[in-house]
Amino acid sequence: MLEIRLKLHKAGREETEMDNDYVFLCGVMWCRFGQQEAGKELLRAATSMDPDMRALAWAMLAKGARRLRDLERRVQARSCASLGGTLCG
Repeated sequence: MLEIRLKLHKAGREETEMDNDYVFLCGVMWCRFGQQEAGKELLRAATSMDPDMRALAWAMLAKGARRLRDLERRVQARSCASLGGTLCG
């Protein structure tokens, strides 16, 4: 079971304590649903002192970037098809 612990910081902000399961779940939420908070957590994990956590965060960020490029290509192809290719290179 995934347990998320919160730490209070000097400014009174709460911050989630990270572990590899949490980072992986953030990666899933970022890659699959584009959830911005999950992406921000991945960026935070990418600066972790834990090399395994950093590697996982960077891998998930890279996977999300590839997925975004694939989606952009599909949207562009559909737009070109619906326009009959007249405006597309």
